[in-house]
Amino acid sequence: MERFTQRGMLVIPNPVREKHPGAGKSLVVCQLFCPQGHNIISPRAVFNGHPGILIEVRKGDQRGLVALSPIYGSMSRITLDIEVQKGEILDLHCPICGVKLPTHSPCNCGAEMIAFFTTPDQDYSNCIGICNRVDCINSQIIINDELISLSLLDTF
Repeated sequence: MERFTQRGMLVIPNPVREKHPGAGKSLVVCQLFCPQGHNIISPRAVFNGHPGILIEVRKGDQRGLVALSPIYGSMSRITLDIEVQKGEILDLHCPICGVKLPTHSPCNCGAEMIAFFTTPDQDYSNCIGICNRVDCINSQIIINDELISLSLLDTF
């Protein structure tokens, strides 16, 4: 495995090997965009051989980066330059342009589902929603206005 990317960024491997969620199949996000069209999938953090989802998080005057596993249903994450505590609600931003990521809908936990887009245009009918509360398990994938769940992976 390479230690640095072609752009000179440090590659941080995930030290935990986890089984993929689902019944033998898993859904891996390969591209994900902010509202301005920047792809936030990054080789800076690798999860089971897949580049992670890199986001900037803010709480108060603190800022840092968090890399999330691109494997749907996985709770793995790596935090850089910021400490996060279970239950905290964070503001999520694009790590490239800094734009605040939009709210898709309220989460069942009382926080918000934040929208990440699967295409460069800001299309809510093709997006992924991730809760902005640390360690909340709620997330959703919407493809062509249809909600995809782990139980539907075997139908793909």
